Amino acid sequence: MTLGQRGYITTVTQARPRLHVGWKPPLGVASAVLGEGCALRCWVYVDGFNLYHGLRKRQGCCCKWLDLLELGRRLRPRDTIERIKFFTALVERRTDDPDQQRRQRLYWRALDTLGRVERIEGRFTRWPKSMPLYQSVLTLEAREKQGEDVVAIKPQMVEVLRSEEKGSDVNLATHLVHDANQTDPARTFEVALVLSTDSDLAEAIRLVTREVGKPVYVCKPEPRSRTVELAGVATAVFDLKTRDLVASQLPPTLTDARGAFSKPPQW
Repeated sequence: MTLGQRGYITTVTQARPRLHVGWKPPLGVASAVLGEGCALRCWVYVDGFNLYHGLRKRQGCCCKWLDLLELGRRLRPRDTIERIKFFTALVERRTDDPDQQRRQRLYWRALDTLGRVERIEGRFTRWPKSMPLYQSVLTLEAREKQGEDVVAIKPQMVEVLRSEEKGSDVNLATHLVHDANQTDPARTFEVALVLSTDSDLAEAIRLVTREVGKPVYVCKPEPRSRTVELAGVATAVFDLKTRDLVASQLPPTLTDARGAFSKPPQW
């Protein structure tokens, strides 16, 4: 091992290097060069709510009881999945689905049995907001198409309660860049896998691939989503296949120090 000119560790072997499709280290930046057939140390970064909503949009696939460790192994079969960072937040209790929080806690408990999943929590915020009524907007648009001047007409407004998860995207981006820059092999990765379609992660991924010189692969939980920003900076972007989801389910019943517990029927 030698120290690169920017302070990053360079690992060199005499074997032929294993190449990553689409990845070219920037000029003057040290990068890991491993022999062909060598497993890279892979860390997985999971945008929890982006993954959850991507799974909900899949027709005929109820695969939310997901084994993230097994999924990582299937997505990077030649590498060693050393660590998984799961970015999420505890949902607020809803009157229309009072059991939602319990189901989420059960899944967190299931992930804890895997031993390699670190949970980094953000938070939910709620606030009242005045917004136009959907039907009122449609009516105005229809009248405008018929040639009526509706500029001075305001749509009917209603007060709604907005709920939004905060922190997961920032936390993921921060951890990704921080981890990539560590020089201690035990505190960093050789390749990263990000499960998200959030374009806000583009700059963090760019810093890792082009400044640090480490490959970052992006897996899209929602195949139909557009990821132009991510595709421009990631080593590669690919869809999360249903077959990998089906093959990466946790057992329906698990046991930990607190006893046995089971997968929620809705999952």
